[in-house]
Amino acid sequence: MAYALTTTGTTAGGNPAGGNPGLADTMASEWVKLRTLRTTLVTITLVGLFGVGLSALVCFLVASHGAQPNTPAPLQVIQGGWELALLTVMVFGVMAVTNEFSSGLAVSTYLATPKRTRVLVAKVAVFTLVVFVATEVFSFVGFFLGHAIIGAYPAFPNVSLSDNNVLRCVVGMGIFSTLLGLLGMGAGAIIRHTAGGIAACVGFIFILPGLLSALPASWSNPIGEYWPTQAGHRLITVAQGAHELTAWWGAADLAGFVVLLLVVAGVVLNRHDT
Repeated sequence: MAYALTTTGTTAGGNPAGGNPGLADTMASEWVKLRTLRTTLVTITLVGLFGVGLSALVCFLVASHGAQPNTPAPLQVIQGGWELALLTVMVFGVMAVTNEFSSGLAVSTYLATPKRTRVLVAKVAVFTLVVFVATEVFSFVGFFLGHAIIGAYPAFPNVSLSDNNVLRCVVGMGIFSTLLGLLGMGAGAIIRHTAGGIAACVGFIFILPGLLSALPASWSNPIGEYWPTQAGHRLITVAQGAHELTAWWGAADLAGFVVLLLVVAGVVLNRHDT
């Protein structure tokens, strides 16, 4: 990993010569750190490879064999590589925080900006902007590329943005990706260890929801309906099943959980030493 560091004059107390940095200064600093971190280029590249490249490959493999009895819906085929892309975004969120602790840069950051909540807010703002823009671009590029590939095989059903809920799903992929990345960031800020943060997120997203199936339906249905990641997944799903929130209520459920997690992360950062 590599960071680009800048230095300014400081007072005897260790603060910048111009006084404590404001939110805009902190965001500028976080932008420098994020864009000079090797992890950023690697993860964004992987998100593009999975969300666009792998999805295009899935489209070709599925469409070239024609419609089969168990073939997924066309939009699912077009977004076939996004499960790995979403996991990559989540890992990126964890590492955007934990790399700073593992490298020791967090000490310098909090000396320059003693208000740790401001640092977290700046990290969240910069990360959200970068991930949202990147994933929205990949989502639309992947959709149009997949649409073109499927269109080359008339025997396979295709889908367009004007179809019911398709535009919402394509736009929603960027929103859902960003929320998962912020979930990873919150876990990373609380645990402050890369492997631990990733393990916690994987357990929360994949393992615990799977365990719900072992519960009686009277328990698993209401829990599954409001489980944040499952509810948020509705944003990228065309059809609504039984015991599921609507797309935007599901997104609000996940967003509310992410906000709560980041609030907890802020409390933890303020109470624990670097």
